[in-house]
Amino acid sequence: MKLDDLIKERHSCRSYLPTAISDAKIKQIVEAARLAPSSKNAQQWKFVCIKAKEESHDIANILENYYIKNKNNKEKMLGASSVFATGKILESCPAIILVFADTENITRTKVEDISALLSIGGAVEHMMLKATDMGLGCLWICDTYFVHNELADYILKKLKGTEKENFISKKNRLVCAMAVGVMAEPKYPKNRKTLDEILCIINN
Repeated sequence: MKLDDLIKERHSCRSYLPTAISDAKIKQIVEAARLAPSSKNAQQWKFVCIKAKEESHDIANILENYYIKNKNNKEKMLGASSVFATGKILESCPAIILVFADTENITRTKVEDISALLSIGGAVEHMMLKATDMGLGCLWICDTYFVHNELADYILKKLKGTEKENFISKKNRLVCAMAVGVMAEPKYPKNRKTLDEILCIINN
């Protein structure tokens, strides 16, 4: 598929068939992220893929419990209105790719941290386009922000005692996630601003 067609075809999918996604397909998707540009070629990312139903259920519960616990707290719920729905999506999708950065405390004042986040955004975009090229649906998820510590602790606990125990550490900040699987919903038109609304060209 040509790049222009891929960009147009990409769809934020929120409903998935229970069809399993092979390790080989996950590796193809993350390979696209590996080749993404990054600030000073630091490659400030690590990826943990969850395909087990029990773990998907646990991750969903962490998100859903945040909503249940804080739904009457305006400060805690600022920007978190979709957390419960996101949990339900993650529970039903066959594969979750959690995206970690090589920094624990991301601020808006350190250029290294901002660069890391921008680089990770590029890597996630690469994964989404690759998944689309493979005929799969995907969803870029940022609601993990509200429970990033809890989710990171959960993954650390799951990896403890395995050969991947040191794959991530406390310094690896969970930035976002991506759901991926076979779509169980039709694609719908996207409302987009016009080019004139977002582009200004200054010529000499």
